[in-house]
Amino acid sequence: MANPKQSAIFLHFTILTTLTSFVLALVLPESLPSELQALEIFTELATDPVSMSSVATDFGNLSTSVPAAVFYPSSPKDIAKLIHFSYTSTKPFTVSPRGVGHSINGQTFAPDGIIVNMLSLSHKHYDGSTIVTEGPFPYADAGGEQHWIDVLNATLKHGLMPRILTDYLCATVGGTLSNAGIGGQAFRQGPQISNVYELDVITGTGEIVTCSRDREPDLFYGALGGLGQFGVITRARIALEPAKKMARWVRLIYTDVKLFTSDQEKLISIEKSSSGFDYVEGQVILSEAQVPGIKSSFFSDSDIEKITRLAAQNQGPIYLLEGAAYYDDITATIVDGNVKSLLEQLNYESCLAFSRDVPLVDFLDRVHYEETVLRSLGLWLVPHPWLNLFVPQSKILDFDSRIFKGILKENKAAGLILIYPLNRRK
Repeated sequence: MANPKQSAIFLHFTILTTLTSFVLALVLPESLPSELQALEIFTELATDPVSMSSVATDFGNLSTSVPAAVFYPSSPKDIAKLIHFSYTSTKPFTVSPRGVGHSINGQTFAPDGIIVNMLSLSHKHYDGSTIVTEGPFPYADAGGEQHWIDVLNATLKHGLMPRILTDYLCATVGGTLSNAGIGGQAFRQGPQISNVYELDVITGTGEIVTCSRDREPDLFYGALGGLGQFGVITRARIALEPAKKMARWVRLIYTDVKLFTSDQEKLISIEKSSSGFDYVEGQVILSEAQVPGIKSSFFSDSDIEKITRLAAQNQGPIYLLEGAAYYDDITATIVDGNVKSLLEQLNYESCLAFSRDVPLVDFLDRVHYEETVLRSLGLWLVPHPWLNLFVPQSKILDFDSRIFKGILKENKAAGLILIYPLNRRK
């Protein structure tokens, strides 16, 4: 069992993203200072309908707001010039960076201000990525605008990968580092913000500052998880580790929340990755009607029928524990024994353990498959009310009773509920 003082449960109530496109135009709104037209970066501003509509909402799709203009920088220096101009202007305006619009309640909006389209840096071939494989601490220098899937693919070519990834890899580096970056590996490595060596940050005065734990540490720790309020992250030096080739992907079904959470805690208390799972998450399925929603590419039709029957018999939430053990050619011979040993220690429902062997990149990028399916059904760009909560180990059973089996069940709530077990010391 994990130490109650070092364990918590993280609840994630949706998966978020949006896409953006752009066309440049040169019409300056009255809300912006006319002196802006004298700057060389003025040609990188746009006010055309396509540009404005592309940033008028976010993935939450709960509110809309149109900025005065959209900025398409060619380099981080362009962003610094824009922010410095606003800072020194007699008519300052809001500047908000936006990657893929991953926010829910309009956090990337800039009413009467300027939204910086960070993806423009990639579109204009800004070289913001370098991978260093030598030495005891390999790393990747990635631009804040880069998608995590691109960082992963680039590092895999060197036999390396980021220590921790979020479930959805089409978010940007600067976006997740401005929040936390939590995924199924966080119990072992901590969130993404705990696995960064160095940042380049554009401050509110328009200064480009390189910071780390030892160099400008206040800015470093302020920008990481700072919700963009301490500056714009344009480069991050991300910690890497050796990558495996395959993943043994396991899903286990529970009806008893106490057994479910205690098994999650048991798995994250295993210190050595060679004998435990590399990835641990979970999911709450409130009713039998929600079972088909977990099918994806993992479960067969017969698997879904078994789980649906159990959910109907249980007449309450059922729980899905998800784990993965990464392996390569060298460790392939021992992964069977390791996973078998782990499962023998767990208390899932009899005959309801499922596993698949998939390429590691397919496992890590699995949510992209879900996105493709939902887009084809017109169910991706819909309203996404969303909530993240940290719940202490001592309160998770009470939370289950009052929320999962109480408020949510009584109101026939629908939607994704993920449970991440975390070690607080990480």
